[in-house]
Amino acid sequence: MSRKAWLQGLFAASVLAVAIVQFIPSPPLQLPAELPPPARDAARMLDFEGIHNFRDLGGYTTGDGRSVQWGKLYRSGHLASASSHDLRQLQRLQVHTLIDFRSAAERAEEPSRLPDPLPFSVVNIPTLDEGNRAMVGELRQRVETGDFDGFDPDAFMLEANRQFATRFTAEYRDFMHQVLEADGRPVVWHCTAGKDRTGFAAAILLRVLGVPEDQIMADYLASREPSLAARRGELRLLRLFKGEEAADTVAVMLGVEERWLATAFATIDSHWESFDRYVTEGLQLSEEDVERLRQNLLTNAG
Repeated sequence: MSRKAWLQGLFAASVLAVAIVQFIPSPPLQLPAELPPPARDAARMLDFEGIHNFRDLGGYTTGDGRSVQWGKLYRSGHLASASSHDLRQLQRLQVHTLIDFRSAAERAEEPSRLPDPLPFSVVNIPTLDEGNRAMVGELRQRVETGDFDGFDPDAFMLEANRQFATRFTAEYRDFMHQVLEADGRPVVWHCTAGKDRTGFAAAILLRVLGVPEDQIMADYLASREPSLAARRGELRLLRLFKGEEAADTVAVMLGVEERWLATAFATIDSHWESFDRYVTEGLQLSEEDVERLRQNLLTNAG
């Protein structure tokens, strides 16, 4: 066989292999709630094909001996890249409400891919919309020009978290009441990367449920790797064509830091005097509302 014929045969085999792989169905997701209890925590991150940072918040324990039920609360990155397989798997979760924290501009740029017909309600709660648009615009300009003088990504994220606790209280009030109205049925919430707006939402909900701050912080920090992994290719190209400073600056924005969430909680304490007062006056949850959330979303003690 000539070398040319051999190469042609190899190419044809490769094309055939790719075509065959495309028709092999992906395995169904492992849902933590369907696994034996010892195996659930390791499966917390759901292995979707095109949805990143999609996690079940089940299993976190409370001070009174209860724990968050599996299969009730999910946090995620955006759904714009969801595959057809992902959409089928998403329906297995029996979601009641999907909450999108992105701005109208973000939703227009990366529209969500959702099952059709839609088996759940979609609620848009745009948060950090103008600030996010301004930040993205400035960051893109600085990347293009290579001028990062005076730009502090860490300071921006600290200020964003202060605003979550103050300026955007109405938005997070809406979020908490959407969870309350779901009455224990599964809820998913997301922004773009599923780490900042989504992370603050997860943190205050877990704290209302009575989960200690060390577990809340661990969940918050668990977004770092999947968020960076989702943009690894873009960061590599950025480093190649725009340099180290541009890539490192963007990488900071794509990560999470303990001090960011700590700043949000400290701002709650300084602005509202206490987390309890933030719950009652800011989030406008009564003692009965909090108890209802705990009854619907926590296991029984013991």
